[in-house]
Amino acid sequence: MSTANIIETVNISHEIAWQPWAVSYFFFIGIAVAAALLSLMWTLFRRSGWETAGRMSVLVLLSTAIVAPIALIADLHQPGRFWHFYTNFTSWSWMSWGSFFLPAFISLAVIYSWICLRTQTNEGERLPAVIKPLAILLAIAAILVALYTGEEVMVVKARPMWHSYALPFLYFFSGFVGAAGLAVLLKTIYEPNELDSGRKLARSMALFSFLTLAVLATWLYLGFTGMSETAQQTFAVINDKAHWQMLGIALATLFGIPFVIGLVMKRGWFLALTGLLGVAGVWLIRWIIFIDGQLIPKTGAGEYSYHLPLGSEGILGIAGVFGLWLFVAIVITSFFLGEKSHHTTPSMAN
Repeated sequence: MSTANIIETVNISHEIAWQPWAVSYFFFIGIAVAAALLSLMWTLFRRSGWETAGRMSVLVLLSTAIVAPIALIADLHQPGRFWHFYTNFTSWSWMSWGSFFLPAFISLAVIYSWICLRTQTNEGERLPAVIKPLAILLAIAAILVALYTGEEVMVVKARPMWHSYALPFLYFFSGFVGAAGLAVLLKTIYEPNELDSGRKLARSMALFSFLTLAVLATWLYLGFTGMSETAQQTFAVINDKAHWQMLGIALATLFGIPFVIGLVMKRGWFLALTGLLGVAGVWLIRWIIFIDGQLIPKTGAGEYSYHLPLGSEGILGIAGVFGLWLFVAIVITSFFLGEKSHHTTPSMAN
């Protein structure tokens, strides 16, 4: 008489592990990395017409680099947990490597930004010689941070949406859209008559919007054709869901408009509002990957349900971190750009 063993797999619904604080961290650190690299056109390569655009990029870099680690610590729920990355270093963990890359990047960003913004270049004063080696070190640190933030999510094989080579590129390219979008907003407020910088930032926004859409389109193609197993597994769950279709339309709109407007418009408030659409697209990409990505079960069919809470783990936390960034940005721009205006006003009067 034969016997058979029956094994049942029970799918247990649980709360998401990474809260909106993680979305905020990856949002701000991605923009900070991109802003650092954008500013190199002014500080390292000394490209003509990038003085104002470079300064606006540095303002974006400094403000986002200050806020990003605060969101990360909030996601860890207690600051003491950050210390464990150093006392229990794990060479195969991208998070462990990130605990070294991130402080180096933030420290360099603050020093670099301070030197850049303290130098008044409108009247011909050149940046100090030390800025070039600092810019090179900052670029290396920025690339390492971009690498670790992309890889620490991509290596999770249990979630098909995350385990894709497209993910690091999606983070990297979309970050430039957010950095250029915030920079063009600051330029519109503080340098509304400077046309060349608007042109540079608009073209950057258009270029990286196109690259972001290209990565998304490639991922869609690989999923539909079955050339990527992980993308195909993801589409098996989300393909016929109206919720995901609406998210796809929203992404196409939020990056498509900056691509088109960035090519044809070089100044004005409409360009700044378009930049904000790009910033919204950057946030939406990270929200989809982190929050919606966790709603796809590792086993079983369908999706988990998620309701954004009102408290610190939800709407209040998101509003708080954006409010903190706005406060930091106002303080920084008031200090540096207000000081610049104070220095230039007497010469204009003469």
